[in-house]
Amino acid sequence: MGAERPRGIGVTTYLLDTTVLVAHLRGEREVTDHLLELVRTGHVLATSAVNVAEIHRGALPSERRATTAFLDRLIFLSTTVEAARRSGVYQRDFAARGVTIHTPDALIAGTARVHGAVVMTDNRKDFPMRDVKVRIPPRAI
Repeated sequence: MGAERPRGIGVTTYLLDTTVLVAHLRGEREVTDHLLELVRTGHVLATSAVNVAEIHRGALPSERRATTAFLDRLIFLSTTVEAARRSGVYQRDFAARGVTIHTPDALIAGTARVHGAVVMTDNRKDFPMRDVKVRIPPRAI
């Protein structure tokens, strides 16, 4: 791979959607390797309140300690009032076109947009907003 990039220059913050967090926590090597490469090259991995709640909802008792330790290492992007407002606007605007955007996804999108982050998810269809950048993680075929 290329040379390491200094922090602050060309650095991207990735808000990891629950699908990506679960893939990593369940040991999907391609996803974990990709996340490690992003960190190695100076990018930032982040999460949000929605993702933390969704992960803890599904964590088995035997997974809780490792799950918490992993989530604690990510940057936490707050869902601000502006992010909540954007969330509502996304839902309203898409509903007018007959498209349902679920509140958790709208909140994740709003949070990413406010913080200038890219949403990393397996569910591209959940984030059709034009002003939110989305990246799909690599997967084994």
